[in-house]
Amino acid sequence: MKRQNGRHSKRRLQQRINELTSLVKNLAPDAEILDVLIPGYEDLDAWIDIVVPDEKEEEVSEALSQRRYEIFTEDDYSIGLGITERSQYEAAQEKLHVTV
Repeated sequence: MKRQNGRHSKRRLQQRINELTSLVKNLAPDAEILDVLIPGYEDLDAWIDIVVPDEKEEEVSEALSQRRYEIFTEDDYSIGLGITERSQYEAAQEKLHVTV
C-alpha cells in the first residue's frame, strides 16, 4: 500500500506490530508468534501469524481485532492476523509429518 504522506515509516509500523504481539503475550503468555511479514500479503502493510491456547482464542481475537482497527484509524496501517488455536495448529503439524 503506497503512502501519500511521509508520516508512515517502517519504524512506526514495527512499533505497532510490537504493540500487537505484546498484547497477545499479555493475554495469553503461552501464545506463540509464528511469523511476522512486512509487507504482508497483497495490500497489507504487515501480517502476523499467532498460535494461542484453545481457551484464549476468542479473547485474543477480539482484543487484537479492536486494537488493529484503532491502529488502522490512527495510522492507516493495515495489519492482517492469522490466529490459530493450539489444537488446530498441532493437528496440522502432525499431518505434515505423517510418512507414507
